[in-house]
Amino acid sequence: MMFELLFLCELLFWVGAMYLSIFEWIKVRDIKSNEKNDFFIPAGFLAIVFVGSLFLEIPIFSAFCAIAFLPLIIALVMTGLAQDKQKSDGDLTYNVGDRFWVIPNEDVSLSADQEAFIGKEGEIDEVNHDRTVSMTFSGGSEAELPIQCLSNTPPNSEKPENKGWWTK
Repeated sequence: MMFELLFLCELLFWVGAMYLSIFEWIKVRDIKSNEKNDFFIPAGFLAIVFVGSLFLEIPIFSAFCAIAFLPLIIALVMTGLAQDKQKSDGDLTYNVGDRFWVIPNEDVSLSADQEAFIGKEGEIDEVNHDRTVSMTFSGGSEAELPIQCLSNTPPNSEKPENKGWWTK
């Protein structure tokens, strides 16, 4: 009896951890992509399974699907609906292997170790759900930085102003 109870607790723990990891995947995917279909297709699949469970007329299975799938469907649809705004705002996407420059940002406070990378270009190794990325820089140094401090253009690369007819 005790073994079965421990097994059930462990099973519930792992199922809960996997369920919560899906919400983490949604956050990370939102950072990596500005495409609506990345969110609408999984939401549609879950909705089809949920509606199909209603037609099976098995109340326990339908209740399980409602409890498990509806929060996921809502999270996926809400994130998918935000993608057009992110595109129109010009929000960048951050993927493993992309190269970005570290720039200062007055909205984000950086540690002294992180400030050492300002003005340097690095490659993203990992995108985290808390809107940070792990990056590797030349020389093999690594840092975890908030995405608000990343730019796809080098710092101080403003275009020269046209001051007169002699500049083009």
